[in-house]
Amino acid sequence: MTKLGWSRSLSVALAVFVGWAMTGQASALVVPRAATGGSPVLPVARIEADHGLLDRGLSCTGTLVAPTWVVTAQHCTNIGRRPGHPYRPQDLKVNFAEPVRVEAVYRMPGYDAASLVNDVALLRLAAPVTAVTPARIAPDPLPSPAAAQVYGFGATADGLHTSDVRVTSRAAVNDGPCLFPAGPLTFVMSVHGGSTPGDSGGPMLHWQDDRPLLQTITAGAADRTTCGTPSLEAHPETWVGIYNRVDRASSAGSFLATHIPDL
Repeated sequence: MTKLGWSRSLSVALAVFVGWAMTGQASALVVPRAATGGSPVLPVARIEADHGLLDRGLSCTGTLVAPTWVVTAQHCTNIGRRPGHPYRPQDLKVNFAEPVRVEAVYRMPGYDAASLVNDVALLRLAAPVTAVTPARIAPDPLPSPAAAQVYGFGATADGLHTSDVRVTSRAAVNDGPCLFPAGPLTFVMSVHGGSTPGDSGGPMLHWQDDRPLLQTITAGAADRTTCGTPSLEAHPETWVGIYNRVDRASSAGSFLATHIPDL
């Protein structure tokens, strides 16, 4: 293939990649199974936003990592999920048992809406949450393959739901025309269920000594063969879940530690 041919192919692949990344945002794995029973109260909250009459608002998920700090996806803090169009702190509401006002929003530098890289934000709450024990930040990334659980407030179930997942290496998902980026992202393929808005920003937790370790937060999903909108129900063999690492060994872990004292 000529140099011009390679250039055109790369341009097409990049354009397709932008398509799946944008359509995949605010969707993730859902299994309609309530995260209740004998488990402790989970440090997972519903995040809602509203910027007035013309804003359709959004619903996302976040994780309490300190009494006054919640981590979520950065696109959940932007009007229409568009970078450069931020919600004001007073537009955002974090719901545990009761709604808590957001005092400030900190967005991770380097967020790329096309690739979903660095899709991480911190919400500083106006009052501490004392009825819930915060999640610990995992010291290292999960190996591949490894088992974990994903939590979210997606629209297909009432309340918080959970699903068992298995982490997949980038090599396993990057066998089609899509350009899945390396580095700060984690991927999931072996799942059962459906996709829904509302899970963005939700945690992937790995349990240790009955205490949840926060490994990643949900960014979006893609079909690895079409690079377009995924369907876990119609095409489970090509569905890929996309998550940003927030463990201490990641760049997002450093971002969190910069803002949260004694994390």
